[in-house]
Amino acid sequence: MTSPRALAPRLPFPLSLVDRLADGARDEWVPLSADLARRNAIRVAGLDDFGDDDGSQARFERGCESQLRIDWNLPGRLAVATNLHWHLTNRLRLVELLKRYPEVRQNPVAPPVVILGLFRTGSTFLHNVLASDPAFRAGTNWEFAHPAGRKHDLLGDTRWRRWRTWRTMTLARSIVPDQDEVHELSTDQYEEDFFLLENDFVNLKQVVGFGNFPYAWEMMNEDLTNAYRWHRTQLQILGHGRPFKPWVLKSPWHMWNLDTLLKVYPDAKIIHTHRDVSSAIASQASLTSRIACRVQRNLGLEAVGRFGLDYAREGLRRGLAVRDRLPAAQVFDVHLSEIRARPAAVIRAIYEQFDLPHDDALIAKLAAVADAQPKLQTGTHSYSIEDFGLSRDEVERELAFYIDRFEAL
Repeated sequence: MTSPRALAPRLPFPLSLVDRLADGARDEWVPLSADLARRNAIRVAGLDDFGDDDGSQARFERGCESQLRIDWNLPGRLAVATNLHWHLTNRLRLVELLKRYPEVRQNPVAPPVVILGLFRTGSTFLHNVLASDPAFRAGTNWEFAHPAGRKHDLLGDTRWRRWRTWRTMTLARSIVPDQDEVHELSTDQYEEDFFLLENDFVNLKQVVGFGNFPYAWEMMNEDLTNAYRWHRTQLQILGHGRPFKPWVLKSPWHMWNLDTLLKVYPDAKIIHTHRDVSSAIASQASLTSRIACRVQRNLGLEAVGRFGLDYAREGLRRGLAVRDRLPAAQVFDVHLSEIRARPAAVIRAIYEQFDLPHDDALIAKLAAVADAQPKLQTGTHSYSIEDFGLSRDEVERELAFYIDRFEAL
C-alpha cells in the first residue's frame, strides 16, 4: 500500500516552480507580523479603530504568534497574509459602521436554528435544504465574508463585496485547484457563519484550511463569549433594513463551543448532524490535506489524520456535555443517511420538533430540494481513513462513547 506521506498533495505548476525558486527568500517576499498586518489594513481601509473593547487585539496577537511557528512555504505565507488582511479590514469597517449607525445594535435577532456536528456530516446538505424555506434568513458567501462595505458605503457596496469574495476564492483555487471536488466555492452559495467569528480573530481557517493544529488546541482554552457577541452584532448588521426573519446558521465548529454559543443565543434551536464517523473524519482529513499540505513545508497526512480524530473526540465530549444540560425539545438529531432516504419525513419531524410553521406544500418543496442532493462538490471525492494513518477499528474504539449513543456507524 502506498504510504500516507507519498499521497500528500503537492502544489500545482507553475506555483511549485515559483515556490522552489523563491524558497530562500519567502520570509523577505511575504513578511508576517501583527504590526505590519495592522498597518497595511489601516492604510487600505482608511480607518484606524479596531474597537478593542473585548480583547480582540490580544487574541489577534496570539493567533499571529501561532502562525509564525508554522513552517509555511511561499504560497502559504501569502495565504496567511491575505487572511490577516481580510479580517483586519473587515474589523475596521465594522467598527466604523457601528459608530455611524449605532441603531443597528437595536435590531432584534430571533432565536436561530443552528446546525452543528462533526465536520463532513451533512450539515451543508441540510443547511441548503432549510435555507430554501423563505421564512428563514441564510447568509451567502459574500455576505459572511464581507459583512460591511468600504467606508463610503458601509451598509451597501454590494458589488465590491461580491468582487472581493470572488477574488479570494480565485486565489484559493490557484493553490488548491482540486478543492471543488470536496467543497465547491461560489460567491452566492449559502455559507457557514464562522466568518463572523473570524472578524473577532477566532480563525477556523487556520485549523481546517491551513492545518495550524496547535492553534486549534489553544482556542479550546479561550473565552469566546465576546467573539460570539460580535457574531450576533454582525447578524444585526446583515439584517438591517431587511424583513425580520430567524436565521438558519451552520458551522460544525459551534459544537466545540456550544456552551458559549448558548450564552449569546440561549433559545437557539440545535440540529446535530451525524454520519459514520470514520467516513466523516476521513472526508475532513481529505479536505484539510488538500490545502494544508500545499501551504506547509513539512506536514504529512498522518498528522492530519491524528489531529482529526483527537479533535473530533474532544469536540464530541465538550458538545455532548452541554447537550446533556439542555431540554430535549431544544435539540434534534439528524443522520445524513436518514434525510437522504426519507427527506420529507425527517424535514417534517424537524419542523414539528421546534414548532416551526409549515404545511404540506412547504415540506414537499424542501423534500424536492433534498432529493436534488444540494452538496457543494464537483467530480468524485475519493478518500479512505487508512490514507491518514488511521484504521476504522481505532476510530470506533476511541469514539465508542459517541457511536454507542447515536448509532453513528
